[in-house]
Amino acid sequence: MTRTTTHSRRPGRDSARHAVEPAGASAALVNAWWASVLAGDLYEPHPVYGVLKAHLDGGRLRLMGEMETEADRDELVRQARERIGHGIDRVDVSRLRVASHKEKPGILHQTLVSAFPNRKAAEFASAFVLKHSRIAVEEHAIVDSTHADKLRNLLPEDFISDASKALDAGEALLILRVDETSAFRVRELLEEETRSEWTIAVPPQLTTRSGHDG
Repeated sequence: MTRTTTHSRRPGRDSARHAVEPAGASAALVNAWWASVLAGDLYEPHPVYGVLKAHLDGGRLRLMGEMETEADRDELVRQARERIGHGIDRVDVSRLRVASHKEKPGILHQTLVSAFPNRKAAEFASAFVLKHSRIAVEEHAIVDSTHADKLRNLLPEDFISDASKALDAGEALLILRVDETSAFRVRELLEEETRSEWTIAVPPQLTTRSGHDG
């Protein structure tokens, strides 16, 4: 049986060295995380790294996702291979990538809209995404039928009709505006981990600051 989980990146690292050389309490957290993974608990994020998926299939551990640096990838692979013989017999890292960093943050933002059966489900999804993505959200709102008038302040005109139909059907909308470089990560969480009815992405737009930068 194959088990899968999505983990999220932990920002705010002062340097690659801090990520590559966990020590003290961090080392203890890393060891505890690996112990839980090998025991089949695949739902907690790695305490240092992020946006990766772990498949545990018999004796094979497959790691997939995107790391910030080559050094981070090497360290994660080292951690995994240290566990060979302790619950796993091989590690597959063929789909563990290093981020290209071609996009520059702060230029574009993107609005993501997810529909949920009710407001409570949308609130739960919001809390989950904010915790596990660990990114700075530029705008955040939950809109239900009693606050439909807010849509025009949150979405472009072309998206108002579909959003209004969802509200008329009794659904609640989670609307998040994030930096365009983080949008894929957030959308992945919304689609794979929160059981949203659907998720759409508004085309990226220039941030206010960028629009004033000549």
